[in-house]
Amino acid sequence: MEKIELELDRLTFERAKTLAIVNQSTLSELISHVIERLAEVQEKNDPLMGLYADVPEIVDEIVAEAMEKRGYPGADE
Repeated sequence: MEKIELELDRLTFERAKTLAIVNQSTLSELISHVIERLAEVQEKNDPLMGLYADVPEIVDEIVAEAMEKRGYPGADE
């Protein structure tokens, strides 16, 4: 587990606490759940990238090659 520190405005913090209570979870569990759901939505919105979710180095290679072919400066670094 990693530990993070967040700064939230009062309204957002109160909403988060309420959502955690309603969902019978901790704030940490709530945030983890939200991140998981956003990742699912992202995969649905971009199914091609979803295919490569477990192999980010392949995505890096694809992007680097595309930038190189388009002649972007610094693409070969």
